[in-house]
Amino acid sequence: MKIQTSAANFLIEKCYANNGCVIIRSNSQEELFRFFGSLEISVTNDLYYAYEVQACKQEFANAMIIMVKEIDYSEFSEFSLQMA
Repeated sequence: MKIQTSAANFLIEKCYANNGCVIIRSNSQEELFRFFGSLEISVTNDLYYAYEVQACKQEFANAMIIMVKEIDYSEFSEFSLQMA
């Protein structure tokens, strides 16, 4: 799954080593730290998603809640809302 915010891009993948976890990759180390600061952030060789963290599904769900709460709906134009 891909998620794009105004500050970063995220790629969420299944963690094959641990069924209860997901791997979250991002182009922003700062945003990963903001959402998953208590977890170890690793540097990858991927040009688009240079950082990653492994999180349990509950930690990921908590981060998603924060992302949704931070949506600034004033940035959406009337046109884009009518197209949805």
